This record gives sequence, structure tokens and C-alpha cells, in this order.
Amino acid sequence: MNGTVKDKGLLVGGIVFALLGVWMFRQYIAGQVAGMDQAGFAFVADVRSDAATSFFQLLTALGDATILAPLCVVLIVAFSVKGHRLEAAVILLTAGGSEIANELLKRVFARPRPVGFHLVELPDSFSFPSGHAMIAPCFYLMLAFLIARWYREKSWSAYIQPVALVVVLLLAASRVYLGVHYLSDVLTGFCLSLCWYFLVRWGYERRLGRRGAIVDSLPQSR
Repeated sequence: MNGTVKDKGLLVGGIVFALLGVWMFRQYIAGQVAGMDQAGFAFVADVRSDAATSFFQLLTALGDATILAPLCVVLIVAFSVKGHRLEAAVILLTAGGSEIANELLKRVFARPRPVGFHLVELPDSFSFPSGHAMIAPCFYLMLAFLIARWYREKSWSAYIQPVALVVVLLLAASRVYLGVHYLSDVLTGFCLSLCWYFLVRWGYERRLGRRGAIVDSLPQSR
């Protein structure tokens, strides 16, 4: 794919999800999310089963700080040691940026958690937007992108990013299923997460393009 076309596609993706996130903020501030939140809880109540509950309780752990934080540290150190400092910075920016933004937004909106039922321990943080839906998706999608890029000659690399997308969608949905977030929390967090993913990836690929241009411009020794 032409570099310019890809750059524009990534920027458009970032802008589209930023606008969707802004629209969700507007809906929340205007008090117009009750309908979607009730519909979300009604839907998961209809599909709830012991097997699904066990699955989502296991899956949701992938978005916990107890897993994400150590994994990020390990990856950043490993990439740095291997000389992939740009990739280490991308992981730090992706996970760290979304974490900081999520904490700030939670404090600004200070929305209490849902009450009535929850199938895992209720976190003591605020509810809006969902941290699992805002931090984990951009991190795992970026990691999947890097893996697919490094191993693009392998046949299985084509499946890495689609599988990662399905996983993060289910991970985000698990927060509503388990009763620890409203649907509007999750949709807002997911929109912001994808916005950040597209923008960080845009910056990363732009940097790679500049590196390639510099290398190509160097005179070749004879």
C-alpha cells in the first residue's frame, strides 16, 4: 500500500474515533445514555450462562493492571535490550498515554459504578470511561501490529491482528457482562482507545518512513 494512502487512512481512523468519543461525551453530559445502558444490561442478562460467565471472568483479567503493567515493562525492557528503542517507546506511549488519559477522565466525570449486580469484585475506581476498554485494546492491537509486521513472511502473521481485534472486543464487552461498567463507559473507552491506536501507529509509521528515506539517501560504498 502506498505510504501516503496508509498515512491518510490512519489519520482518518484516528479522527473518526475521536469524533465518536466526543459524541459519547456529549451524550453522557446531556444525560442521554440511560437507554443504551439499560439495553446493554438487558442484553447480557438474556445471554448469561455459567460457561459465558467463566469465559468472561477469565478474559477480563487481560485488562487488569496486574497483568498489563508487568507485561508492558517486560516488553519495553526486552525491546530496548534488542535495540528496538522506537518500538519500546511506542509501547510506552500507547499504554502509558491511555492510562494517564483514563485516570484524568475518570476523575473529571466521577461516575459511580453500576449497582445491583456484579460477577467479579467491583473496582473502587470511577466508572466512566472504562479503563479496560480504553487501555487494553490500543495496547494489544499495537502489539499485534508489531508482531505481524516483524513476522510478515510467516503465513500465520495475517491472522494476528484480526484475532487481536476479536479478543479486545470481547474483553471490552466483558465489563458490561460482568456488571462492573455501563455500556456507555465501554463504548466511550473503546472509541478513545482506537483513536489513540491509530494516531500512535500513524506517528510510528511516519518515523519509519523518515528512517527509510535517510537510509536510501546515503551514498553506497563501492
